[in-house]
Amino acid sequence: MIAALLIVSAVLAFVLVPRDVAPAVGADRPDEVDAVIAGSAPLSWDPQLAGDAASAATLAQVYEGLTAFDAQSQVQPALARAWSIEDDGRRLVFQLRPGITFSDGTPVTGADVVASWLRLIDPQRPSPLASLLSDVVGANEYLAGEGSAGEVGLRAEGDRVIVDFRRPAAYFLAATASPSLAVMPAARAGDRPAADLPADMVVSGAYIPVEQTATAIRLEANERYWAGAPALGVIELLTDLEGQSPVASFEAGRVDHTGVGSLDASWIRYDPELGPQLRHSDAFSVDYFGFDTTEPPFDDRLVRRAFALAVDWDRLVRLTEPGTEPATSLVPAGVPGRSEADFTPRHDPSAARAALAEAGFPEGRDFPAVTLTTSGSSSDEAVAAELEAVLGVEIEVELRPFGQYLSVLDRDPPQFWALSWIADYPHPHDFLGLLLGSGSSSNQGGWSDPEFDAFVADAASTDDAAEQERLYAEAQRIVQEEAPLIPVSYGERWSLSREGLLGAGGSGVGFLRLAGLAWADGS
Repeated sequence: MIAALLIVSAVLAFVLVPRDVAPAVGADRPDEVDAVIAGSAPLSWDPQLAGDAASAATLAQVYEGLTAFDAQSQVQPALARAWSIEDDGRRLVFQLRPGITFSDGTPVTGADVVASWLRLIDPQRPSPLASLLSDVVGANEYLAGEGSAGEVGLRAEGDRVIVDFRRPAAYFLAATASPSLAVMPAARAGDRPAADLPADMVVSGAYIPVEQTATAIRLEANERYWAGAPALGVIELLTDLEGQSPVASFEAGRVDHTGVGSLDASWIRYDPELGPQLRHSDAFSVDYFGFDTTEPPFDDRLVRRAFALAVDWDRLVRLTEPGTEPATSLVPAGVPGRSEADFTPRHDPSAARAALAEAGFPEGRDFPAVTLTTSGSSSDEAVAAELEAVLGVEIEVELRPFGQYLSVLDRDPPQFWALSWIADYPHPHDFLGLLLGSGSSSNQGGWSDPEFDAFVADAASTDDAAEQERLYAEAQRIVQEEAPLIPVSYGERWSLSREGLLGAGGSGVGFLRLAGLAWADGS
């Protein structure tokens, strides 16, 4: 989801566990707080403007979509109780649940859904994930300022929401679980909240944010939530550990659930106290390096191929990120419809030097200085060093703060950069169509290939699983040859979760779903 690249979908807990009293963990914890969860303050409280996974993880607790994912990454009803696919896949009709309301008691209507979704493609301030609606009739024209909102294929008929596509879009049902397509009141569609918590938020999700400080966000249960009030009435989202490590914060009782890195997980699993509280879940995410393909030197496929072939990416991953799985394609393992073929560039220094020479830079002579822009990774300096050693080019590594980094990518993409992408929905289209489709809002490198676009479009137009896999594989072969991006590794998710905290598992496309948390009896 996200553009920062990381957007993700919510994991819905459909069985709500009866509420119990939380254990008294942490001496400074207020009595009324049922659980403390390590989280993040959103860069914006606007769900349609969220472009990073950290923001989306918080906003997913506050705003709800028509659908959501369960723990097995399967689409389930949320604000919509049912849907139908019509006109050979060119129309999708949702039926909202009867009697559902926002947190202030006003009804949730089809008009609210349409107004929320149109905010993604507002030509004055489009969402980083505007391309989620790119197959909707008239959406691209409206986004480009060449059409009106009334010409977009989104309309409401009472409690029905009708979506018309310019071509069949088999992936779109899953896309509606993205936090970017969450629903807010139509009356507030013109609001554009920033990073500071608005004073009068009206939400559609399980929790209402009532207070935000420099270190925490207080969330209170939405008594009008469509699935019933959550089991935990008050959750403190700890957004700043104030210099303490996640593991130390957990051991000190400051938090009941926190993410931890794979290096910490490697020893925690053997710890007699912490080991039983360690949790693992798949993460449908890929780390990759990208190029600005619209400007020299990376507008030349030979130069991009030289960079792709020069580095032993698998070895680099194993040395710098122990336990992390090297990528074999842009689509992570476990995503339905993913081919098992290897679409990553082979390590071939001789071929890399030959490609650079063919591009006019034998042994790196006269090659311009290149900057690798990143928000920080253990492998960045190693990548630069290997490229310099193999190709004779000069690579400068530039670190940017994360929030600034996202702004730079959206406004003026650097020559060469490192990113991560977490699935908005579990489908190859999320990694191929959104990341590399011509004109996609998430295609920062500006790469465009008509043959690639045709394969992705054909795959989205069929519900035949075998044919989809074949077509997406053809698209990935083009990516392998053209190297607009270099997939490097797949992510994984580790966390420490207090014994007795139920519902703290996750799925590859999901955040921790706070609505599904509860304390076990006797904890």
